[in-house]
Parts: sequence; C-alpha cells; structure tokens
Amino acid sequence: MQARGQMSLINDTGAPLADLHVRLGSANSEIARITVPGARLVMDDAENKYRIYHFDQPLAPGARLAVDFTITREQAGFPARGEDTNLIANGSFMNNGDFMPQIGMSQDGFLQDRAKRRKYGLIPERRLPKLGDTAALERNYLGNADWVNSDITLATSAGQTPIAPGRKVEDRVEGGRRIARFVSPQPILSFFSVQSAAYAERSADADGVKLTVYHHPSHAYNVDTMLASMKTSLAYYAKNFGPYQFDYARIIEFPGYETFAQAFAGTIPFSESIGFLAANDDPEKIDYVTYVTAHEVAHQYWGHQIISAEMQGGTLFVETMAQYSALMVMKQLYGEDKIRRFLKYELDNYLRNRGGEIIEELPLNRVENQGYIHYRKGSLVMYLLADRLGEDRVNAMLAGILAAHKFKGAPYLTSTTLVDGYKSLARNDAERQLVSDLFERITLYDLKATAAATRKLADGRWETRLTVDAAKLYADGKGVEKAAPLADTIDVGLFTAKPGQGAFSRTDVLAMTRLPVKSGKQVLVLISKAKPVFAGIDPYNKYVDRNSDDNLVDVS
Repeated sequence: MQARGQMSLINDTGAPLADLHVRLGSANSEIARITVPGARLVMDDAENKYRIYHFDQPLAPGARLAVDFTITREQAGFPARGEDTNLIANGSFMNNGDFMPQIGMSQDGFLQDRAKRRKYGLIPERRLPKLGDTAALERNYLGNADWVNSDITLATSAGQTPIAPGRKVEDRVEGGRRIARFVSPQPILSFFSVQSAAYAERSADADGVKLTVYHHPSHAYNVDTMLASMKTSLAYYAKNFGPYQFDYARIIEFPGYETFAQAFAGTIPFSESIGFLAANDDPEKIDYVTYVTAHEVAHQYWGHQIISAEMQGGTLFVETMAQYSALMVMKQLYGEDKIRRFLKYELDNYLRNRGGEIIEELPLNRVENQGYIHYRKGSLVMYLLADRLGEDRVNAMLAGILAAHKFKGAPYLTSTTLVDGYKSLARNDAERQLVSDLFERITLYDLKATAAATRKLADGRWETRLTVDAAKLYADGKGVEKAAPLADTIDVGLFTAKPGQGAFSRTDVLAMTRLPVKSGKQVLVLISKAKPVFAGIDPYNKYVDRNSDDNLVDVS
C-alpha cells in the first residue's frame, strides 16, 4: 500500500504554535516522506512512529499549513507472529490512522500496563478528564478527529472494488488497476476507512438513499436482512432525529480476523463472522444482524453528525444513543411485547460484567468508555426513559440537540447536555428522581413477585392479587450498596404465556398497567377478562434489576 496526499491544517488553538506533533497509528506503516513547511524535525521516535517538528517562526493563530506526505505499508515473507491482517490479497481494510499522519499527541499511545506504569512512577490507570473539566472541551473523544472535507482516489486490483468515504464521482479501469474517486458531500470526521475486495453487490433504495451491501459472492445469507434493517433504521431516524446527511449508505464485509462492525461516515465495515456467516434464523434467539446493523446506522447521527468531548460521559452521546436508536427500531420491527428478549440480554450482560470491573464502576453520565455501562446499562436506561417520558417527547428533545450541534467543533458536547434534556421532560418529582437515579447514580432495583392468586368475579372478570417485594439500592464505584427509599410507578402485568419465551406476543397479554410501588412487601390488584397463568412486576425487564428471573410468578 502506498498513500500520497496532502492535509490542509489550520492553527485553531488561539495562540502561536511552536511545535507540531506527528504520529502514525499503525506499527505496520512507515512514513516515507513528509514535508512541514517552515519547520524542522527535532525528534524522531522511529520505533513508536512519533515525530516532533519545530517551527522556525511560530505558526500564527488562524494560519494554514499544507502538509504533504507519503506513507507505505508492506509485508514481506511470513512472520512468526503479528501478521498484517488489514492489508491482504482479498479483503483489505485500513483506517486513516494506517495511511495518514495523525496530528497531535494521543493518550492511546500511553503505557497501558498498570505494573509498568507503577515502575516508572506513573499513576496506575490512565483516566479520562473529569466531567466538567473545561480544558477537555477542546478535544473530542475520537482522539480529536476534526470535521473535514475529503477527496480520495483509491486504486486497487482490476478485479476488486475500491471503497472510500464520500460520493463516488469517478470509476475506471486503467493499466490493470481499478481506480475510483470519492468526494465527501458533507463534513466527515477525520476518522474513516478504505477497503478493497472482489465483492458482489446488492442495492436497494430508501427514499432516495442508495443502500448497498458489498459482500463475498458466496456470503449472501444475511444481505437482505441487512438491507431491510438499513431501510427501516434510516426511516425511523430521519423521521425522529432529522435528515440523513448522504444519498448513499454502504455496508462492506471484511474477513473474520476481527469480529466487530464499525461505523464511519456513510460506510459500515462489518465482519463476516458476526454478520455475513451468522446463523440468524433461530426465532428463540436475538436477531443480532438486524440489531447490529441498526446500531451502526444510528452512528450516522450519533458520532457522525455530532461528537462529544474527550471526558467522562463522552460515549453516552455516541454509543448509548446508538443503542437506544437500535432498540427503537427493534421495537418497531418486533413489537413492544417481544422487546423483553433484547432488554434481558442487555441487563444480564451489564450485571455479569460489572463484577469484573477492576478500577471503578461509574454512573452513566460519567462513564469512561466502559462498554458494559454505555452499551448494556445504557440500553436499559434509555428504553425505560422513553417509556416513562414518552418516546415522541424524548425524540423531539434529541432532534433539537442534533440540530443545534450538527457538525460543530470545540467546545464539544458533554453528557450534561443530554441529562439536562431528559430532566426538562420530567413532569413531576418522581420522574425527575428517576432521571437522576438512572444517569447520576449507580442505581439497582430488586423487584420480586412472590405470589399471585386469582378469583372469578360476579361479572365474569378475574381479580388477581399479586404480592411483590421491592427495593432500591445505591452502589458506589466499588460495589458497596446501601438501601434507598423506592417510590415509583412500575409496570405490572397478567399473561397467558411467559414473556420473553417462545412465540410470546400481544395476544398473551391480559393486562398491563403501571401502579405505584414502594419499598417492602405489598399486594397489587389487577383485573382481567380471562384467567391469567402468569403475573409479574416489571415483566419486560426495563429496570436495572439485580435478579430479573424472579419478576414473574405462576398464578394460583
């Protein structure tokens, strides 16, 4: 691989700039050439791919600088270990850190090993700036990747398809090479990928947006599912959050050396292992191909229209909001009464992983890129708040934030803007307390159905008396819990089949209502037209319940 290009840099620091830090994000790439006008090289750490250039005359505020570069990447022979799986014969996938100089220091290059950090007198853990640190507002959480315009020409083997961010404006074969040019019609983050493989393509239209899935010719199993999810997702997001910024959206398969999907602007690299070769036809399991696709499409809004600051809570505006958006799509596709399967999956993952925290569990508004919090717990929190505050009201508030901060640079957003938005929707003290509990504290619930008895009334209806035992607890970062008073309104329901199992659907719901629940034991009374088989409190697992398996009980 050889990359030649030019970056137009602007000194937006507000002060004269004496030094320019330049690095590469990959150990497998090399800087063949770089020119920094008016500066001389004063440090070259070749092992760590880090350089510092010093300007003979400091770069004035607002001044522009054109940096030309050539980056190469090559693998010769067969290494004993550490083989390059990003640059390969069929299925290359590299991000811009692999083939473009990166400007400025990044904490990603810091020592990670806690023992080594102690050895050199460093604090044991590398932590994000505290929520409210005003200095941190100048950097976003993607390593300060700025909003840019891109113009990329990608050449590859004639039998392969080159893919880069932007609208394709040129595509030709010349000298045994296929050459395509891509120009971004809207600002994108300086965080993107290029890919090349012998792809088959399948496309669909979604209100003027061309959806395309690029896949290995024999890996078409879930392509229609992906296209359907893209179409449904974009329709929901455009209706509720605002317009999509491109007239294209692409999913691109990459080899299963890694097992993730990742959203870049307008393009979504998707591992063959979790998407294209996934056995996704078991009705008893989560349709995770649709779920992951909806999540990555949501990043076209949360992450690629707005981006948050590099501080505590930064991932709330990106990962948690993508999780919420995907859950809304799943609810639309599967119905509210099947959502328990998705919520319980998230809940169980959160509870299981919080036990493995080695530093400190944090409230959601202060999450430090902890996946079990911003993905798993975040899903539950956002779904519950949409349920309590109103999905339409929540989405209108979110659309307002997007419109106000779209493609904006520093000072970057913080989680406080989102939490304040939810607080503004609270209609009473109980709802304000719920927002605070879910975002600003580590709050756990213990909602248990202990017994249920029913009797037939004179008018033919059935009266069911459900005994529940309820508690709320606050935990600190080390897991120490203390009881807190519970006074909330929580879903209770009666059913002819067990929620979340088999073909459970709306027809199995005899009654579902929200009743006041307080700490301790209490009896809740429900009325239904038919005799129930199961009864439960929070039957769809919307709360962060320490044991969600005791929410339902047989009716006697």
